[in-house]
Amino acid sequence: MLKRKRIIVGLLLLIGIFLIILLKNQKPIEIFSENKLAEKPVNKTALKIGYITDLHCYSRLDSETNKWGVNWRCSQPMANFKKQMMEDYSPDLIVEGGDLVDGRDDQEKILYPILFKAFEKFKIPTYHIVGNHEMRGFTKDEWLEFTGYEKPYYYEDIREYRLIFLDGNNKPVDNGQSVDTSPDLHYYPGHLDSEQKQWLEATLKKSKEKTVLVFVHQPPLEKTILKTAKDLFVEGDKIRELFSAYGVKAVFSGHIEEMCYIEDGGVDYYVLEGVHKNNRQLLAGDDYKDQGVFYEITIAESGEMKVKMFFKDKESIEYNTLVVNGETAVCNERSIQDPQKYKALVSEAETKKELEDEDGDEDEEDAEDLNN
Repeated sequence: MLKRKRIIVGLLLLIGIFLIILLKNQKPIEIFSENKLAEKPVNKTALKIGYITDLHCYSRLDSETNKWGVNWRCSQPMANFKKQMMEDYSPDLIVEGGDLVDGRDDQEKILYPILFKAFEKFKIPTYHIVGNHEMRGFTKDEWLEFTGYEKPYYYEDIREYRLIFLDGNNKPVDNGQSVDTSPDLHYYPGHLDSEQKQWLEATLKKSKEKTVLVFVHQPPLEKTILKTAKDLFVEGDKIRELFSAYGVKAVFSGHIEEMCYIEDGGVDYYVLEGVHKNNRQLLAGDDYKDQGVFYEITIAESGEMKVKMFFKDKESIEYNTLVVNGETAVCNERSIQDPQKYKALVSEAETKKELEDEDGDEDEEDAEDLNN
């Protein structure tokens, strides 16, 4: 009996030694707890922006119904933009880039607040920029009252991104001062008043840990196909230097109804065509109105930016898309290698502009009920 017990104990010892050797040679099995996953490095999150500019809405009295309505060249693209944003793209925010109204008469004071509230129906945070055509219809103080903003320039932080919205509607006067543009004082180029420039630099200094995007109605560029510096932005060179010095990622503008992309001083500049006016160059056959243009601006987790333009072909209700870049959007001779091609673009653009100026902008069209 004793001998049997010794044999059993010996077998158990051998089994124990075998198990110890086996476990030592096994690789450890990791169990991923929630805390373990949380320790993984976090990548920058993507940012999605819906962008629409230069709608140039105005109100018209319908002779049949005797009701005021908004021109369909404004209302239809707005409806298409809303559908794309809410049903497909689902952006983090929307930017309305200025010239929401055309500034034709005092009726714009009634129309602008209605259009402003229409963006609230998107149920997506929306940020507005004041354009030069707003200043033809009402004063800057009235715009602030309509929007509820404290100033016509401001910034908004969204995760690791800082979006800066500027007001270029200032006319320079003597001694380095400037005055607000207004229905009584029109001014086409952009300009930042001294207070705003100081605010901008202070804001950029505090943005070193952020990815900065700037939105301003007037493009602060040196030149485009049709415009020179004096037509675009007063002291635009100083503003560009500021953007470069503080590492701004990209600047977005509208205003001139051209579409161009250029990299300058490490900053990407996008000048984007408005909703329905002629784009007088760049796209083959793109010499007509009513394309219903709007954009999706996407920054991937890698930091890569893509600006996608949505536009309709002539007499079509379907939308096409293209990516706005140096191939599809030429700014000036720095953007294109072939001098002859550039010369041809300038000639074609100038011819189209002359024809457009001769024809005028009748805009005789039906109106859609503002309550729709």
